[in-house]
Formats: sequence, C-alpha cells, structure tokens
Amino acid sequence: MLLTGRCLCGAVTYEGAGDVRGVEVCHCTDCRRWMGGPFLGVHLERLTVKGPVRWFDSSEWAERGSCESCGSALFWRLKNGSAPTVTAGSLDDQSILKGVEAHIFVDHWPDHYAFADDAPRKTGTEAIAEAMAALTNGKD
Repeated sequence: MLLTGRCLCGAVTYEGAGDVRGVEVCHCTDCRRWMGGPFLGVHLERLTVKGPVRWFDSSEWAERGSCESCGSALFWRLKNGSAPTVTAGSLDDQSILKGVEAHIFVDHWPDHYAFADDAPRKTGTEAIAEAMAALTNGKD
C-alpha cells in the first residue's frame, strides 16, 4: 500500500510503501521531549522524501528528522541507513491505523498517561539491543 504524508506547513512531503496496521509507541525520555508525549511511529519501506528536512543526531545510534520550515517532527531512523519511521500524525490518511502494535521503553513510561491495549511491551534495554543488532547487521 502506498502511503503519503507531510509536515504542518507542507514544505516536506513523503511517500512510502507499507503493510501498516498500527503504530509502535516509544515512551523513552528523548521521544517524549521531542514529541511532547510518546512517539507514535509507522515503519514504511522505499520512503521518498521531498523538502527541507533537518536531521538531529539524537544518540549514538539514531537520529530524528524535522521540517526546517515549521519544525514538525516527522522521522526517526537508525544511523545504518535504514528507512525512517514516520510519525503517525504526519500521515495523510490515518484511518488505516487500527491500534497499537507494540510499546518500547516501557520502563521509562511516566505515570501521567496510559494506553488501554495489550500490545507487546519491551524495556529500553530490549529495544536498544534490537536496534544495535539491526545497526550491526545493516537491516531495518
């Protein structure tokens, strides 16, 4: 399925393919600072991005992309060149999202919000181990 999205001002647009059913929710401190709450992301393949994206080196293994014009948070990716995960809120058609597929960094989950689902949950240690394995292996 071909999916499209954009930033708030429309300066950055993207399209990519994916068999998207739901979102992955990250509760890490960096995501919450960047998003103002948990990061809700969707992984797309063959992502094509047009427009002024500013990439921020947010850790030794990942970076985040925002629109240079309006500042909208749009992408998160591993530094191994893997396809970025897009913010769920930037998708043009969000009706395809049918819930939460997974939660990561659940050990950083603050008390001031809750999700009523039974999606799989991973700690920060588990999520980082998976990310580092993907980084080392050069896969998504």
